[in-house]
Amino acid sequence: MNSSFIPRRLVRRLSFVLLGLFLVTGTAFAQISTGSISGSVVDNDNRGLPGVTVTLTGGGAPQVAITESDGTFRYPSLTPGRYDLKAELSGMGISTTPVEVNIGRNSSVTMKLAPTIQQTITVTAETPLLDTRKTGTGATVTKVELEEIPTARDPWVILQQVPGVLTDRINVGGNESGQQSSFVGKGAGGDQATFNVDGVNITDMSALGSSPAYYDFDSFEEIQVATGGTDPRIQTAGVQLNMVYKRGTNDFRGSGRYFHTNGEESDVSAEAKPYLNFFNAIDAVDDYGLELGGPIVKDRLWLWGAYGRNQIDLFVAQPTTVQLPLGVNDPNVGRRFTDKTKLETINVKLNGQITTNNSAVLLYTDSGKTKFGRNASPTRPPETTWNQDKYGPKGNYKLEDTHIFSSNFYLTGLYSKTNGGFQLVPNSGQNCTDLACISAAGIKNAVQDAATGVWSRSFAYAFIKRPQTQYRADGSAFFETGSLNHELKFGAGFREVKQQTQSSWPTDQFYEDFTNLGAPDCCGVYFFRPAFSDTKGTYNDLYVGDTLLLGNLTIQGGLRWDEQKGHANALSTVANPDVPNLLPAVSINVPDEVKWTSVSPRIGFTYTLGSTRRTVIRGGYNRYVDQLGTGTMGLANPLSAYQYLYYYNVTDANHDKHITGAELAASLLTGAYFYGSYHLDPNDPLHTKQLNRFDNDMNPPHTDEYVLGFEHELMSDFTIGANYTHRNLNDFVGVRYEKTKGQENWYSPSDYTLLGNATGFYPPCTVNTDPTKGKVGNVLAGGCKGPAFSTPVYVLKPGISTPTFGVVTNLPDYTQKYEGVELTAVKRMSHHWMLRGNFSWNDWTQQVGAGAITDPTLLRTTSGCNNCDGSAVVQGSGTGSGAKGGVYINSKWSYNLTGVVQLPWQFSLGASAIGRQGYPIPYVSRVFTGANTVGGEGFKQVLVADVDQFRLDDVFNLDLRLAKDFRFNQVGLTLSVDAFNVTDARTVLQRNTRLFRSRTGINAAANRITEAQAPRVFRLGARLTF
Repeated sequence: MNSSFIPRRLVRRLSFVLLGLFLVTGTAFAQISTGSISGSVVDNDNRGLPGVTVTLTGGGAPQVAITESDGTFRYPSLTPGRYDLKAELSGMGISTTPVEVNIGRNSSVTMKLAPTIQQTITVTAETPLLDTRKTGTGATVTKVELEEIPTARDPWVILQQVPGVLTDRINVGGNESGQQSSFVGKGAGGDQATFNVDGVNITDMSALGSSPAYYDFDSFEEIQVATGGTDPRIQTAGVQLNMVYKRGTNDFRGSGRYFHTNGEESDVSAEAKPYLNFFNAIDAVDDYGLELGGPIVKDRLWLWGAYGRNQIDLFVAQPTTVQLPLGVNDPNVGRRFTDKTKLETINVKLNGQITTNNSAVLLYTDSGKTKFGRNASPTRPPETTWNQDKYGPKGNYKLEDTHIFSSNFYLTGLYSKTNGGFQLVPNSGQNCTDLACISAAGIKNAVQDAATGVWSRSFAYAFIKRPQTQYRADGSAFFETGSLNHELKFGAGFREVKQQTQSSWPTDQFYEDFTNLGAPDCCGVYFFRPAFSDTKGTYNDLYVGDTLLLGNLTIQGGLRWDEQKGHANALSTVANPDVPNLLPAVSINVPDEVKWTSVSPRIGFTYTLGSTRRTVIRGGYNRYVDQLGTGTMGLANPLSAYQYLYYYNVTDANHDKHITGAELAASLLTGAYFYGSYHLDPNDPLHTKQLNRFDNDMNPPHTDEYVLGFEHELMSDFTIGANYTHRNLNDFVGVRYEKTKGQENWYSPSDYTLLGNATGFYPPCTVNTDPTKGKVGNVLAGGCKGPAFSTPVYVLKPGISTPTFGVVTNLPDYTQKYEGVELTAVKRMSHHWMLRGNFSWNDWTQQVGAGAITDPTLLRTTSGCNNCDGSAVVQGSGTGSGAKGGVYINSKWSYNLTGVVQLPWQFSLGASAIGRQGYPIPYVSRVFTGANTVGGEGFKQVLVADVDQFRLDDVFNLDLRLAKDFRFNQVGLTLSVDAFNVTDARTVLQRNTRLFRSRTGINAAANRITEAQAPRVFRLGARLTF
């Protein structure tokens, strides 16, 4: 299938059109690991000097350039870091200056030689911090900041320092470093983020927008985060992380470190004491490692390597008792809920200078994660947590070669292989790491308490492989057309991703227990057929761009073409062991392929004011397209996800919390009934039909961005700025249901009728609400309740079947809008201090027209409300389950301030403060609408208030670091102590959002605290450098 934003004939000719374009690019952030230096050598009258020898040292072999007729020189494709330039000309003396190179940035330098001065002129000033070509937004975090700012030492914490980016957790001293954060940036969800390591896009295309690896923090030379811009190498509107590892140089250099964080328990708040014995806290975190690099053959071959290990042992919020349906004895009494993670990384980089103009890089990385107790929480006691480990091939590889044909033209070729895979095995009370352990333990199936949502016995499992292969070619050319200077950038790439998954539940069943609802022998039961997913996707891209320099004006823009396609391969699955007659073994081959083709234009400008050029005005228009994940590719094959049949009011005759085929058959004669299904057609006895199909005219979702801002240089090392961003998000893709397969006779509100109202009261007044929308009630002894609510609930009219046949297509009449303002201040480390600060205001809303509404019931979705026009958009972190199931990301404002001050006697003080508005609590009532064979649609999560009417308290976190440096000849030792959450804030970060378990039945766990900000901890550290 094919879709595009321009006529198809033009798409087919695009590769030829690109060659003739002179559109431009701004500062590069994505899929690039180098920067560049350009400059000029002038005399006392500022006239360019030709024939000057300019030598660049640092980062590898010395490089020599001769200035052109106008005195200019250029060094392309440089590894980030600090360099030294030396310019010399017979009779004119020598001039030297240091230069700092950052990812994707051109550092401009002017050097002066004087004929009457024969001695060396040494310039100590750093490269100006103000980038007069930059049109994008984001932040570059250097090695100095990575080492001296107190953080939990992972890339997801660095995201909190970037304006416009919000994460789903507050990482206090490493208590969240064992699991990736979900995050959003400027109206783009986390599924549109990309992770780039040393120029390789390693983004996980199955857990879309996440990283397939964890990282050794001391291996980073620099981390760059982009949230927008004209760079045509960027595909999506999401947050772009670009991380570059260190490399070997002509000097033997290295470092070793050990950090220890010793946590402690803290008091549970008075509100939570009736139901929580403990809050979440650190037990201990130990982080140690070594990195070392140097020459194998000086000026020719260099090697660098690093090993790191991070042991993260946590305590998890724990209830006073866990209501288990098997009796009054609670096996978790006296046992502390824990989450233990081991992150182990190996990185090796080999750099070679093959010839004077040719260099190569070989990179090997391996990241191992072993986790015992993943997703532990008050509703997931230890036996239901996951034990996680690597699954499938190990190791990731990159081979890159760069040839510099001249100072005005270079090409880079790259090949990479990424092996992403892991397994999730439920603990099952035996600390299991494979399915054989679960069987040997005699565990039959998982059980969930219908009254409280607490799980017991076991949980689902998954075995996942996600390999990727990538080829890229990128280049840059510098030339002039009349009085215009051009910097042309171009490139092409091919990427292949695969996903193979086996997933289900132990014994292919889980049991919903009604004991605590007063029906000890009654249950709901899910019978599963395992999923065996096998999906393949391919990605092709072309881009071109140029930078036109016109005095104080720089015009920038670019054009990018993407083709994304994929499908699910032929699949087979086994029968359900208890009801093989209902769910037999099947094989399905669905040849349908989803294909997105798009063209994304970029255009921008910068203008420097005055002759000093200390103020830059910048603006631009950019279009981005979403990345296509393997989850979408597999939607047409029903075996890509596990399928189930659900039966209600079933009698458990032998009280073992497991339903056999015989028990089901007997129950169906005495009041039990079929309740619903997933990925199955209830009218197909063998359940082998293809239920979903792809719309051949579907467009990829796209975002149009408009940016306007300025930046002013207070000093060469201190800038302030402001940016305004407006984004329109269109062509969202989802599943629409048709009544007859292939007929496009869509379901609409006219197919629904009122069932009744979900009624009740809003939560106690201990919960904050938006002051513009009213208070929640008056404080009363022992608690309080807010005003009553009454929300209509609709079901399908009699005679209209439950939606079964889906079409993966663009959602009509639905868009989103983002508006944001950011204020920034950046002071580079100089004169013994540095600072980075920002404040962001964000407004992210959705527009829902009449054509977007199917079910008129107000339902909670992972992005907020299904039908609420103008409501806030949120990102559900855990989609209602797991350790972050109650986190819905959305803040109107946020800020961050970091800094370091170097004190006398080699002491230094670092600080990091973050704050944001509390996230929404989208409360719901879980409403039973009846069995879907008689017009009902099972349970619905009905919103009982606006998505952001209720919010958690605002969050503030302050971290401090005190360090002392010691020097012993060529060896340095730094001793440090870090204090995290200095104010010991215990802000509530999650609550149970389900107020009612039926239209009128109160949920016993409604509004309970499930997570609070971790308590204050201290980290002791020692770093040895040589």
